[in-house]
Amino acid sequence: MKKVIIFLQKYYLDYIFLFILTFLYYGYLQYNNYIGDPDGFYHTRMAMFLRDGVLLKSLPWMQYSTINKNFTDHQFLYHLILSPFTLLKNPLIGVKIATVFFTSSMITTFYWLLKKFKVYLPWLFSILFITISGLNFRLSLVKTNSLSLLTIWLLIYAIFFKKYKLLFILGFIFVYLYGGWPLSVLILMIYFISDFIYKKIHSNKLKLFTKKIIYFFSKKDIEYSNNIKLILILSIGIITGLVLNPYWPHNLYFYYQQIIQIGIINLGQQFAVGAEWYGANLGQIISSAPHISVLANLIWVTFIFDIKLVSKKTWFSFILSFFLLLMTIKSSRYLEYFWPFTLLFISFGFTDITKIMSWKKIKKEWWKKQNKYIKLYLLTISLVFCILVMPAAFKDVIKTKIPTKWPIDKFEQSSIWLQDNTNEKEIIFHNDWSIWPLLFYNNTYNNYLIGLDPTFFHNYDQELHQLYTKITKGEIKNNLHTIIKEKFNTSTIFIEKNKNKDFVKNLNKSFYIKKTYEDKYTNIYIIK
Repeated sequence: MKKVIIFLQKYYLDYIFLFILTFLYYGYLQYNNYIGDPDGFYHTRMAMFLRDGVLLKSLPWMQYSTINKNFTDHQFLYHLILSPFTLLKNPLIGVKIATVFFTSSMITTFYWLLKKFKVYLPWLFSILFITISGLNFRLSLVKTNSLSLLTIWLLIYAIFFKKYKLLFILGFIFVYLYGGWPLSVLILMIYFISDFIYKKIHSNKLKLFTKKIIYFFSKKDIEYSNNIKLILILSIGIITGLVLNPYWPHNLYFYYQQIIQIGIINLGQQFAVGAEWYGANLGQIISSAPHISVLANLIWVTFIFDIKLVSKKTWFSFILSFFLLLMTIKSSRYLEYFWPFTLLFISFGFTDITKIMSWKKIKKEWWKKQNKYIKLYLLTISLVFCILVMPAAFKDVIKTKIPTKWPIDKFEQSSIWLQDNTNEKEIIFHNDWSIWPLLFYNNTYNNYLIGLDPTFFHNYDQELHQLYTKITKGEIKNNLHTIIKEKFNTSTIFIEKNKNKDFVKNLNKSFYIKKTYEDKYTNIYIIK
């Protein structure tokens, strides 16, 4: 067996097999005519613009938005990398293939990272990605998820192994890749915290807090200078990415909206935002990967007996995964980071255990020294895990599918009708902000109200946003034709079926508003 492993590694076949296996699995998930969520349509259209040599600096397709005239493509690099895949006859099929490629590349890079840290059984921990159903849904969306994680694996490598040039490049790239670049700062801060905890536990004398801080921040300390260097280089990389940017300085206000208002504050209590921005309870999180939860807890139970077994990298991955757990409880979208970091913790923790305890020693400790009731308890837990948890987890893996709510041809026919029956740049009133990406992808001939997030509308004009919300909820019943025409400067109303039913009832009752188009997915009304 050892000779086989050496042969595979010699010719990098371990990387190739892992890439192929994950590509086949995630390709299976994408083998359909659906896009996981509306944002995939937006990313595809943005990639098509770059493919055609167009760099957007305004977004007139969102008339009532703070990013109408001062647009920032905070995922510019992602759209640039995505653009060659849109050369396919159907660009949406192309980006689905790209999503599979990016995900497989991310998992293969994770495997490479584990090997750099000399993790025990790195291939096993890498392949566990395909067993996490809650994560796999997120990884199957046409988003920056996988490329962001890939960048983070390289970032962790650069921090631990003091690769300063790489750290600068990654700081710069992260800004261009994804608006979640503050994660890189968080990761570096957690590295410092884990380093401090590790030193504190392993010092000969647990000195008082003040003395330890003086030691930790002593200018004579080589580690201190290395830490300062890490902070400076990452900061310079990020600042360079922000300033040497086609969207400077407007990108600063955009990041305030995206990171502070949408990501941290989250205005979901004031108006409806994307489902991913609402929190998840602990039960929901654990149930999305129960076997990974059990493994993580078993690792920590082992460490309770001797905390000095825990390496710095294990402290780092634990604190990082714990922080992401809190963020996931606040906003479920962070599940895409929580589970990979938990998997990183398990791989590091398991490696720590195997370095201290050989299998012979474990068997000896188990049979000769352990109390029979403890043995019975642990055996019972193991049986429950194997009989109840693992089959349920496997079943969830099989059930992982992309939702059928967003077919790739949705709004295609209704968009053609709009182009044939309305004026160019005419504003279209649509009944929900979430359908904007589909309209944007299918029809750049017309303009629309708002998309991506209602916060952009709220910041543009709070009163107008409140009026729009009341109209689409059906709270305003009279004089709809006058209000929509005068306040939103449009005579065309686009309705996605099975949404805002009270609003649709009000439209059907109005003498001055007439339905002029209908298909499987949409209705279009014209104000007389």
